[in-house]
Amino acid sequence: MPNAKDTLQSTTKKVLLLGDTGNGKTTQFLTLPGKKYMHVFDPNAMNSLQGFDLDYDLFLPTPVPASAVSLSKDNKASDRRPAASEVYKNFETQFNERSQNGFFDQYQWIGFDSATTLLDLMMDRVLSINGRLGQWPHEDDWGPQMMAFTNLCRTLTAMNKNIFMTGHMQDKRNRKTGASKRQPMMTGTLAQKIPLLFSDILGCDVDLDEKGKVVYLLHTVPDSEFTVIRTSIKGLSPVENVTINFSLKEKPLGLQGIGGILSWERKQLGVAA
Repeated sequence: MPNAKDTLQSTTKKVLLLGDTGNGKTTQFLTLPGKKYMHVFDPNAMNSLQGFDLDYDLFLPTPVPASAVSLSKDNKASDRRPAASEVYKNFETQFNERSQNGFFDQYQWIGFDSATTLLDLMMDRVLSINGRLGQWPHEDDWGPQMMAFTNLCRTLTAMNKNIFMTGHMQDKRNRKTGASKRQPMMTGTLAQKIPLLFSDILGCDVDLDEKGKVVYLLHTVPDSEFTVIRTSIKGLSPVENVTINFSLKEKPLGLQGIGGILSWERKQLGVAA
């Protein structure tokens, strides 16, 4: 029977970065050590990634009809033709093939930016199958979306690879107490279930220092803003400064931000970089 005191701490990370738009989540991917590949679902992600050494593929949303449609059956436009979205289907096919043929073996980090837009693409696919792309989802549309996302995250976390995923936060009000709290912008119970699959759930924030300069922060313990935070990295401060200075010649990207934190951890564990 194994004993936990004899178990070495795993250096493989499954990182979920949560925060509002503009809090530096995508940019932190640049600091991660080794060769990197990013699945890009967010149209704004390339503003942060362009010009840097990483491989990527774009899976951007399909344009949907912009006409307003009432939820009332009698008020729906009779001449409206449903469009179809193949974006998630294309991603799914590519990901499954690459998982089986060893494509990801060449990379130290596999990224997904972001969970929020990926969930939208999954819903586009569900609505396309049902011939209702661009319309408000019905109650039975959410289940297939949630199952697809859960299965993908379970597959990712079962891989012996470093995984990096970003996601957004939203305010959720308790119907009984009226109290509001922040939680991941994920459908239904995914907000509670998906973080359980990651080794490190960290919160991104932005603030001003005493000189009025913008600083990017990483929350490493739960608080009122980030209630699902958890980290496997021991010895961190509750809030870490992960601001990246791209002009520093003596301190490359890999020694800043999250990459710098992971480098520090490996030294503490006596693991080669």
